[in-house]
Amino acid sequence: MLLKPNQLEVYSVILLENEGYFLLLKRAASKSFAPGRWTGVGGRVESGELNDLKASALRELGEETGLREADVAGFTLRRVLALARPDGHLVVLVYFTGELGARLMLDCPEGTLTWVAPSQLAELDVIETSRPVLQLLVSDHARDPQGLEPVQMGVGVYDPTGRFSHVVWG
Repeated sequence: MLLKPNQLEVYSVILLENEGYFLLLKRAASKSFAPGRWTGVGGRVESGELNDLKASALRELGEETGLREADVAGFTLRRVLALARPDGHLVVLVYFTGELGARLMLDCPEGTLTWVAPSQLAELDVIETSRPVLQLLVSDHARDPQGLEPVQMGVGVYDPTGRFSHVVWG
């Protein structure tokens, strides 16, 4: 889909935990965006869903894994990352965490789901905008399993060549 400058896109990214392992998605090689790269489960927040980001994330979770809200404990919005990309596209990533009672082997139409230890994150080819967030989500979840802390807001910074550089958390 061709975007116009200043068009807003919102995506959910979900990181589920079981006994210290986290469920990540290795995107299929056939995907046009980030083929073969790693991220959490999730997808596009539709325009009519902007008033309920949790419901949108749970819809995506169901579509990609078959899991329902009742299957996930402590489903919590943890972080929001705003990106004003050099091409003019405005993207917001909303990051959720939750817990599963078992380390289920799940199928996903978007790629391959794998349970990963936090120590393995550095080895994976994680999508650059999620790389600085995933380890923070692991820490957030460990420190605050009930999700009582406020949502953390961040802004993605791009270097002069247009490449994603880092996140400033406020």
